[in-house]
Amino acid sequence: MFENKKLELTKDEMLLYLNEINERLASEGKHGEIMLVGGAALTLVFNARNSTRDIDAIFHPIDDMRKIISSVAEKYDLEQNWLNDLVRTFVTEKIEFEPYMEYSNLTVSSANAESLLAMKLTSARVNTTNDMDDSIFLMKHLNIKTEKELFDILDRHVDPFLRKVNVKHFTTEAFKKYIAEEKRKSN
Repeated sequence: MFENKKLELTKDEMLLYLNEINERLASEGKHGEIMLVGGAALTLVFNARNSTRDIDAIFHPIDDMRKIISSVAEKYDLEQNWLNDLVRTFVTEKIEFEPYMEYSNLTVSSANAESLLAMKLTSARVNTTNDMDDSIFLMKHLNIKTEKELFDILDRHVDPFLRKVNVKHFTTEAFKKYIAEEKRKSN
């Protein structure tokens, strides 16, 4: 049943789908907002990846956007959750967003680099290399110098109750790998 569904979204495809959302909003005389986090932000805004599995975001107005997102999925043969708000519980007021793109009827913003790094370090998923690779990319982008800087970023952008037990370990491991990569590059 799902064999034909698109499993990875490139930057160009995501831009096409965002434009489609804008056109549908315009045809209904409505305005929407999408606030990107995760792999979509890393792919679209930071060019850290070639693609992402889905777009994790917060969007408004929720009901209108869900209908439009579903219709875009049908038109382009995408998974129904190609753009989803499952991250809603993890996006607190501590996450900072910056403008990314303004369409006629759609505003798209992205979590800033520090917020994305904090979210990736907090995810600390062991079943994927994305969190580690993304964390290292963002450390390079932010020119992190000390492990303390990472914990300060976590303190600024993540509520303590959202931190899993393994976040400290994952953050320390990510910093070690980042420093090792930086040393290899400089030799």
